[in-house]
Amino acid sequence: MEKYDPELFDRLIKEQRARFPSVTLPPEYAELFEVNTLQVLIKLARYKFAARLLKKNDDVLEVGSGAGLGAIFLSQYVRHVTGLEVDPQDYASACAINRRNNVDFLHESLFDYDLSRKHDAIVTIDVIEHFSVEDGHKFIKRLAIHCKPDGLVLVGTPSIHSYPYQSEYSQAAHIKCYDQGELVALMENYFGRTIAFSMNDEIVHTGHPKLAWYYIVLGLLPSAGLDTECIDAASGKS
Repeated sequence: MEKYDPELFDRLIKEQRARFPSVTLPPEYAELFEVNTLQVLIKLARYKFAARLLKKNDDVLEVGSGAGLGAIFLSQYVRHVTGLEVDPQDYASACAINRRNNVDFLHESLFDYDLSRKHDAIVTIDVIEHFSVEDGHKFIKRLAIHCKPDGLVLVGTPSIHSYPYQSEYSQAAHIKCYDQGELVALMENYFGRTIAFSMNDEIVHTGHPKLAWYYIVLGLLPSAGLDTECIDAASGKS
C-alpha cells in the first residue's frame, strides 16, 4: 500500500506516549472497566447526546461533575466547561485526570455558586435523584438562575420505573426518582419550554416514557427574576 510507512508509525506512537502519559482511573470507572464496561459506554452516551446540543463557543456549567470524565468529554466541543462537585474525593480525581486548559473544577455546591454567573448551557446528569422533592425544586430553580436567557439546561436522571433494577450503589444513594411527566412538570415551573426524551442503554428516543430506563429533559427560556428572588431571600426581604 502506498502510504505504508513503519518508521513513521513508530515515530507517531513514540510521540503519542510522550505527549499523553497514562492516567489512573477514578474508583467508579475502575470498577466498571473491570466488571461492567457496557455501563461506561452508556454513561458516556449521555454526554455524547449533550455534546450534540452545544455550540463551539458555549460556556458550559456541569453541576455534579463527579470524577470529571463528562466535563472533559464536553470540553472537546465547547469553549469552556466549569465543573461543580461537592464530594472531595471525586473533585480530587477530576483535577488529577484533567489535562485540558478549557476545563476548571470547583469543589463547590451549586447553592454556593456565584449568583451573577450565567452560562450558555448547564448540564447535570445523575444528580437530581439525590435530592428530596423540596430540594429538587430549589435545585432546578438555581439551574434556571445560572442559565442565560437564550441558553439551555439539560437534566438527566434515572426513571422511577427502573428503580427495582438499579445497582446497589444507586438504590442506596437515590432519594427521589422521577416519572418523566413529573420531572417535566417540575421544570416547567422555571422554564418557558421543556423538551423530554427517553433513553434505553445508548439510545435516546421519544418512545413511551414508562418503558424508559432514563430521562433527559431540556429546559429552555428560563423564567426572569429568579436571581432577584434568591438575593431577597438571602437578605431576609419578603
